[in-house]
Amino acid sequence: MSENLTPEQADIIANLTPEQVLERINGLFDAAMETMASMEEVEELKSAVNSLKNLDKKNSEMEKTIARFEGKLEAISSKAVNNVEAPSRSLGQAMVKSFTNNHKTILDTIEKGQTFNLDVKTDTTITGDYTGNIALSVLDPEVNRIARPTRRILEIANVGTTTSKFVTYIQQTVQSTGAWVAEAVLKAQGQVQYQEVSVEVKKIAATLKVSKEMMADLAFVSSEVNIELMENVEQKIDFSLLNGAGGTDLVGLVSTATTWAAGTFAGTVTQPNVSDVIRVGKSQSEALNFYPTHVVLHPSDVAAIQLTKSTAGDYTYPIFLPTTGEMMIAGLIIVQSNNITAGTFLIGDFSKANVKIREAVNMSVGYVDDDFQRNMVTILCEARLVNYVKANDTGAFIKGVFATCIAAL
Repeated sequence: MSENLTPEQADIIANLTPEQVLERINGLFDAAMETMASMEEVEELKSAVNSLKNLDKKNSEMEKTIARFEGKLEAISSKAVNNVEAPSRSLGQAMVKSFTNNHKTILDTIEKGQTFNLDVKTDTTITGDYTGNIALSVLDPEVNRIARPTRRILEIANVGTTTSKFVTYIQQTVQSTGAWVAEAVLKAQGQVQYQEVSVEVKKIAATLKVSKEMMADLAFVSSEVNIELMENVEQKIDFSLLNGAGGTDLVGLVSTATTWAAGTFAGTVTQPNVSDVIRVGKSQSEALNFYPTHVVLHPSDVAAIQLTKSTAGDYTYPIFLPTTGEMMIAGLIIVQSNNITAGTFLIGDFSKANVKIREAVNMSVGYVDDDFQRNMVTILCEARLVNYVKANDTGAFIKGVFATCIAAL
């Protein structure tokens, strides 16, 4: 390090990390673009960039920075002139000169993750104050994605696989009967009947078009596109498991479920609330010989339950499972989901919610229409599956609207 440098100059150029080197060189490029650079300076910058490109170990940030350097080189080259070097150089010019003269040694140091000093000449001067944002920014590598609803239905359903386009099961349509009889009296004759039922696998898919340059130049794009498409498909599956309308869509549990009914509790409950509705719904399913395990609620309705107080002002919110922390009400595990409409509920034994997966969520890339000519690629994410509740199990699910149900109690 030159002894003639001022303390401010020495602080600027001493003990630079590899990342700082890239940032400083980026600033030097900008400075060169603002002046009439000489051909010699352009060649020196080209040599430095080529040396950076030849590094064996480069992270994604270095790759992007080098690509920007190459773009700036083209701009500088277009206006470069064959002039001689001025007798006095700025600190930036001196650093470029020092870097290009010693770039091989410096690049070896970068690869080893070490720091180094830049030796500049005594005629270095600093002109003007620094303005702008170059070298002051740090990239946060985590992409800020738009939030999606939490997906819970698939994880509590009865999930399996299938290798066929159709899933077939046998359904009993007539149940045998028996009767008490006296001695030597002809016994009652019963019968059983069965029916074959088939359900067809459905497909869900999503696509995105991305330029090949974007995929190559921005390291995060490929993984982010994959995540975006997969989360989109998984969210659609979760929504349709609850609300699917059939046809090309899944048949949602809400459309399959039995409608809530007050039964013998009609008009008998004092100051009925959301918790009372859920308890009566569970009783309704149990009366049909099913034993519900979960209740799906919108977060706003969960909050309403937790905010419910007694006449004395004490909270009456549900207890929590000691091992998992899941919230329960009337012995049912509460599943929060933004995929169910606020003010409604779905009680059910989710072992009766059958899901068979033909193809798990998968990705593929190809050319569609004029993609090849436009240098684009189409990325496809899809899945094939089917869901069903067997006809004899519809009583395992109870649906309703809280306002209507509370009025009935």
